[in-house]
Formats: sequence, C-alpha cells, structure tokens
Amino acid sequence: MKRVLCLYRVSTKKQLDPSSDKTKADIPLQRKACKEFIDAHQDWVLCKEMYERGVSGYKVSADKRDAIVDIRAEALKKSFDILLVFLSDRLGRREDETPFVVEWFVRNGIEVWSVNEGQLKAESHEEKLLNYIRFWQANGESLKTSIRVSERHKQMVEDGIWRGGVCPYGYRLVFKGRIGKKNRQLLDLEVDPEKSAIVQEIFRLLCLCGYGTYRIANHLNAKYSDPEKIWTPRTIIAMLRNPIYTGRMRFKDTVTSTPLEELRIVSDEMFEFAERILKEHIPKKYALTKRGNFKEVSRSADAPLPAKTKTQVYGASLLSGLLYCAHCDHRLVGTYHTKINARGERVYRPVYRCYNGAVQAKNCSGQRTYSAARIEDAVLATVHQYFSTFSETIDEVWKEQAKAQLQRKRGLDVRNAQAELTKLQQRQNKLKEEAIKALTGESVYAPEMIQELLVSNTEAMNKAEAELQSAEKDRAELDAKLKELVRQYESIHDWAEVFDAAGVDEKKMILSRIIGKITVNRNYDITIYFFLTLDDFKHALVEEGRDNVEACEEPVRKRHFA
Repeated sequence: MKRVLCLYRVSTKKQLDPSSDKTKADIPLQRKACKEFIDAHQDWVLCKEMYERGVSGYKVSADKRDAIVDIRAEALKKSFDILLVFLSDRLGRREDETPFVVEWFVRNGIEVWSVNEGQLKAESHEEKLLNYIRFWQANGESLKTSIRVSERHKQMVEDGIWRGGVCPYGYRLVFKGRIGKKNRQLLDLEVDPEKSAIVQEIFRLLCLCGYGTYRIANHLNAKYSDPEKIWTPRTIIAMLRNPIYTGRMRFKDTVTSTPLEELRIVSDEMFEFAERILKEHIPKKYALTKRGNFKEVSRSADAPLPAKTKTQVYGASLLSGLLYCAHCDHRLVGTYHTKINARGERVYRPVYRCYNGAVQAKNCSGQRTYSAARIEDAVLATVHQYFSTFSETIDEVWKEQAKAQLQRKRGLDVRNAQAELTKLQQRQNKLKEEAIKALTGESVYAPEMIQELLVSNTEAMNKAEAELQSAEKDRAELDAKLKELVRQYESIHDWAEVFDAAGVDEKKMILSRIIGKITVNRNYDITIYFFLTLDDFKHALVEEGRDNVEACEEPVRKRHFA
C-alpha cells in the first residue's frame, strides 16, 4: 500500500469561515475531494493530513512555510510515498520556486499528485516545462488578484470610505446605512467627542507646550487612569503621524487628497508642524504661526517655562549653534563680559567665546572672544540682502516653467522602463503559446530550447521590473525634493516679510533654516554658508536640467565680507 500525505491550504483566514462564498478554497472541500481521490485508488491509504490556515502561497516563501518544512522532513524519513493536494497551486504560487519544490520531492522518491491535474512529474524536459507554465499561470493569477485588491482599497481611500480594521483612537464605529455583498451592515467612522478631546490635547502638548512623547504618555496615564488604555511613547508617535486626524484616510502610500471635515480633529498646520518636530527635533517651546513661521509661546500653567540664566539675558545668543572659529573649526559659545563703568555700574557685553583659543594646548591661533554686536550686525545686513535678492529676481511664471520642464524629464525614465517591461511581457506570452505547441508536437522548436528562452525572458522581466521600481522610486524622491525646494523658496518669502519685526528667538529659528554655518577669524572676516541661494535654485532646475537637487541640501555658496 502506498502511504499518502494530504496538504490542505487556504490563503486567508476569511476562507476558514463556513459562511464564506469562496468554497473552492475551503479546507473541508479540499479534504473531502482528497479522500474521495484516495478511495478511488485501491493501493492508496491515508497516513497523515497537514493544514496551512491563512498562509499565502504567493507572498510567503516555501522555506518559511512550516507545513512545507515539516513535509520535507517527513519525506527524508520516508514516512510517506505520495504527496496529495487539491490543486497544484496549494503547493505554492511562485513561478521561480514552486517548480523546484515539486522537483525536490520527485528527486527524493515522493510522488506528487493533484486531485484535478493528476500526477506532477519532473523527469523529462517537457514535464519540467509544463510545471513551469502551470505555476507561472498560478503566479499571474495571484498577481492579478493582488493588483485588483490593492486598487480597490486605493479607490475606497480616495472616496473616503472606511476599509475596516482597528478603529483609530478618537473615533467610534457606527452604522450609517452601508450594506455589504452578503447583506451585512458595514460600519463607518465617527468622531468620539471624549476621545477626540484627548487627541487634541496630545497635539497641543507637543506643539504648544513643548512636551516630549515620554512626558505626554506619563501625563495621560496620570490624568486619565484607565486600566484598559495604557499610553506609551510609541503609541503617541503613531498617533501624531496618522493623517486620519486631519480627516484623510490612508492605504500604503495613498492618502485622501481632500479631507473629510466631519472626521477632522486637528488642523493641517498643527499636524504638519508635529511631523516636523518629530523629524527635525525643533525646540518644543516654538509653535507654528499661520504664516509658517516659528514663534515662542508660553506653556500651560502646570508647566511654566524655566527661568532664564544670566547668559540668556545678557549674553550673545542669536548665532549660537551657527557660528564657528575659522582657525580651529570649533563652535563659538555665546556668553558675556562683565565690567564696572566709571559710575560704578555693572555692565554686561555680549560676546562669542572660542574655548579652544582659551586653552593654549589646543593650538588655536584665533581670538578668545569676539564682539557679538559686530558679528551680528554684519550677518543681519547680509541676510537682509539675501531676502531682497530672492524677492526681486524670482517670479511665479519662471518657477512654473522650471517645474514643468523638470516634470517632463523625471517622467522619461519611468516611461522607458515601462515600455521595456511591456515588450518583455508580450514576448513571454508568445513563448508560452509556443511552449504549448511544443508539448503537442505542433512547434518546430524543441521544448528544451523554449524552456531556456522562458527562463531567460523571465530573468529579463525581473530585471525590467526592478528597473521600473527603481525609476518610480527615483521619481518619488525627486518629487519630494522638488516639493521641499519649493517649500524652502516659499518659506524664504514668508520669513523675509516678518524677519525685521521678529524677536530674537524667532530670528534665531529663521537663521537656522537658511544658514548652515558661519565662520569668523581674528580679523573679523566672516563667511556665511547658505543652504539655498538664487544660483542654487536656477542651477538645480534649469541650467543643467539635473534630476536631483543635491546642491540645495548642503551649504555650498559663500558670502564674504569684512
């Protein structure tokens, strides 16, 4: 008697539901069909059954599927003679892997059978080619299903329809009249007044009160003692980055372009500023104004701002973090000098100090201290000239023309890669048709030759798909860089309008956005490295037509003055 091991698999947990209409893949049906097939063979006997519940044969590799690993181990022990499945795609749907799984079992003396397709052999070239075509078709079916499901989810997101899943904090699920295919009631999102107030508090604590995620979590756990809800920093970060709170739903990279105002909990400005705080570590005591600028705000009554030190009150601070010694490249520290004047009054003079110059062993040939007023006046004069240059020489018409030119260039690589992939796919279909003719004896080509061409063309298709993905990734990165470049340009215009009226702290934040570094030597020769200049903007978009804006990511322009 030949011992039979049966493998039953379904791809999703939904298929385990008896009420599911996908009866073709239900495990009970597979089990019944396999037992009837065994009974039809008098010399077969069922020795073992193995199940794979909710395991995709397309997404999961055979080496990571526990059932396949266990069956291979049983095969090496000679525990069974026949591996029986309902359909061949129960073994897997990967064209570059599953044919070799079948070949491995055959090579180890195990017969592989399918209830609907008969015995799967892998001895002759024709049989190997037939296996390849069989699993290539199964792979294509899974790929089409994946594309169809993803496209449906994207459409639901774009239409503002709740796709299901875990309800985001701040909302509740309610029935609003939607009915599913099986006459099921489908739930939709609705703002929960009590929970949404906590969501607003989280954003307020981060953007207006200067709290970090750990402090926010501790504050919520102490204020809202709920054993069923324990706040953690990871939870806070996930909420701060979830666009649903602006009324926009998300699926992978697809986000609803038009927000649903009935689902909005926080404003777009606050959400974007929270994202920038998490990415750029902006000091939390600064809030975002309506114009996109930074402004110092007071904290809540239970978290007052700390008292200022003497250095903060009397010392130099405008260029702290930006100013460096040109002799030793050491960062200069803002501080103050104290002296008693002729009237016996204590006078404080803001200065920038190089501590390397104060230590003889550091071998710094520069000064120990520099006049803050002298340096700051010179820097501010150049910054005014910088703002004036942008305001007078760039107009919206020129910017739109440059964006259109760059849009055409960055789409060219994607179109070329897509055309190459389409050509290879058409060739693959022709080879498949020729392979079927070879198996029936209607082709003038040998099956071995067609198999080699199929394998070669598959490798070329994989390479073309990788190139297409790379081109799409490059285009996405370029889009993001261009968006950031335009944002910098627009921010410079906004900052230029409010710079003179801004306070010291706000000026400091604006300077940190446009300047990467400032150096000064003992003769007060000052060099300013701007992140973005007018020449950089033109050079990145028009003159060379480059596909990147790297010049705007590092300080490459210098302005010298004494």
